[in-house]
Amino acid sequence: MPGRWQLAQNKAAAGGERVTHSAKQTKKRPRALYIGAGLGASLIAALALLAGSDEDGGGGGGKDGTLNKTDFSPFTVTSKEAISPTAFVLSVRTCADSNSSSSAAAAAIIRAAWEHGLWSVEIKQPQLQIARHYTPLPPLSPSSPLTSDGNANANEAEQELRFLVRRVDGGEMSTYLSKLRVGDRVWLRGPHSGFDVARRLGHPQRRSVVFLAGGTGIAPALQVARRLLDGPPGGGGEEGVSSDDDDGEGKKPAVSILWANRCAADALGRPPRDPGTSGKIWWWPPSWWGGGPLTRDQTTSRTQEQETTAADSSLARQIRDLERRHPGRFRISYFVDEEGRYIGARDIRTAAAFGAAEASTKSAPQQVLPVGRLCPWHSPAALEQLRDDDDASRRGTSPCTCAHTSTNDGLSPSPSPPPPLSTAVAAGVNLLCVSGPDGFIAAYAGPKRWHGGTEMQGPVRGVLGQMLREKGGDRGDMGGNWLVLKL
Repeated sequence: MPGRWQLAQNKAAAGGERVTHSAKQTKKRPRALYIGAGLGASLIAALALLAGSDEDGGGGGGKDGTLNKTDFSPFTVTSKEAISPTAFVLSVRTCADSNSSSSAAAAAIIRAAWEHGLWSVEIKQPQLQIARHYTPLPPLSPSSPLTSDGNANANEAEQELRFLVRRVDGGEMSTYLSKLRVGDRVWLRGPHSGFDVARRLGHPQRRSVVFLAGGTGIAPALQVARRLLDGPPGGGGEEGVSSDDDDGEGKKPAVSILWANRCAADALGRPPRDPGTSGKIWWWPPSWWGGGPLTRDQTTSRTQEQETTAADSSLARQIRDLERRHPGRFRISYFVDEEGRYIGARDIRTAAAFGAAEASTKSAPQQVLPVGRLCPWHSPAALEQLRDDDDASRRGTSPCTCAHTSTNDGLSPSPSPPPPLSTAVAAGVNLLCVSGPDGFIAAYAGPKRWHGGTEMQGPVRGVLGQMLREKGGDRGDMGGNWLVLKL
């Protein structure tokens, strides 16, 4: 069946005839001429499309294997790991020669993306000429901090990109990716930077991050955990924010992930549970996973082979490794549709309290600067109007204004830089992040808003909006200042 692009070419060819000839002349022209012109244009377009797909994935460039934001670059599938009945981890590596300058350039680009924290790439489906964004899972590397001069093993692991993919009935991209084999080529474009969570968090000590993840939304959640817990100490390096020399666990924020899945088989890394707990119907119809709510008759018990696969998967080991290395700073809770468990307001408050409890056991409380009402990094009002989540492009041009105003209201900059801050003063906020299917994000944080052809964060609504408004302001009854990021 001809694609939309081919149909457009057919219409353009016919339209060209109507423009260059009078109505009288057009009537005398044989119909076969129009048909032949249209078929000829379609044939040329089809041949060009197939040639592009065979040579460069239709991307038109990036053949040296260097990942870039303009052209699609070739990567090779190195492994494909089934981790549940519906999901798999696809690993790819650049096609560039490992000893070439292109390979070194590709490694530097990927390393910079990991140091930023949140990022994604586009993967192309060459037959349909469509692309979708996918968020890489953190690399399986030795337990070492994220530094630009990390050891060779860490650098090697960072160059291999791993993607969590869930097969969806009728899904064009997931069907295409599920059919790839080891050694096949796949075409990537990027990296596309997301929010700078470290800078938005500000000074990490005594901060909390609560992440609501739906399904494959666990990938950005683990990116955030890696950046904040294994990344460079000192948080976001805010201008006017001081820090001490303590770069241990006490200097890191508390990260709590609430992970929701449709089926128990997808709750990777969770300790074994009694299978008799499943069977309730979930109250929120329709399910944001793409189907209706589950009933007892629709649920199935996992086989022993499936349980073993899930427990031994690389993603499950990665989650358990985070729990082992950061026992007081990382926690993950599981919620499964078929077990009748969903993320509620009480669970979110408990996750927020986890961070507060850990902070209270450390040093004396820090004085927290009030959030500037128009601060580009910490203000909910400014975030609502943000045109994109590419914080990397704003890093050098939009300073934090929480400490740059005489009244700390963020409205009018002071004529001169603020006086030096004491070590007891910090700027920043706690973070509430939501990632997953559009319906999941809308239910918990409200939908994103389209304006002028651009997707904006929009106001915070849903469950989190209600919680933050319960006692007024942007903190509600959770304590502290909270910033909601829709990913």
